[in-house]
Amino acid sequence: MVDAVQTKINKAKQLRYKKPIVKDLNLDSIKQDLWDIQEACEDVHWYTDDEDGNDSLINALSGDEDEAYEFKMAFADLCAECDRMREDVEEEWIPSCFDIFFVVVGAGETYGGLLGFDEYEQDYFSIGCSDSWAEDEAKKKLKQMTKDEIIAATRQCFRVYSAYIGLRNRYDSLKAAIDILRDQNTGHLQVVKEIEKLYEAAAAEQGRYAEYSKEWKEFERYTDALPPEAWLA
Repeated sequence: MVDAVQTKINKAKQLRYKKPIVKDLNLDSIKQDLWDIQEACEDVHWYTDDEDGNDSLINALSGDEDEAYEFKMAFADLCAECDRMREDVEEEWIPSCFDIFFVVVGAGETYGGLLGFDEYEQDYFSIGCSDSWAEDEAKKKLKQMTKDEIIAATRQCFRVYSAYIGLRNRYDSLKAAIDILRDQNTGHLQVVKEIEKLYEAAAAEQGRYAEYSKEWKEFERYTDALPPEAWLA
């Protein structure tokens, strides 16, 4: 007996190539990435507004508060521009062929390969070996448009692409910098706080034998183990 449901599943899987998109360069992924970048920029805002985060940033910039301010403003500006682009993508004209356009131009080679829509699962899945079929299918759909329609769509697709990639590259550069600050300077601040905590505990022990106390020995053990660089201002 033929399993009708399984037949539908198999058929839908075979036809995924008919509705292809580039995995990391399609309208939905762009919208999601803009949202993620904006959220990450807001996280940096909260991190650098926190006393430890702000000190970490200033320390990393050799005490230059003006440069630290400019660094924070770069994230704030990027956050605002991501928000603006998200609104533009929702409100401005986006060609219906946007996703298949980037399939046709071979963007899958750079942006994570191709995905195909499964009508049964109502979701996208990798189509791997069907990439060439998917590109051919996308070309067929593009060829149904007039030359003027293709020219107008191409211009708008590249406008969206250029704006998005510009924001993405700015974020990648800023993220690399903030990651370094978090990893290195927050560690330095934690060392300082630990020294303060141990010293306070040691100083609480009064009397001529205070230096032989457990607290004082713990303080000395910790500070003796620190590299010379830890004492540099």
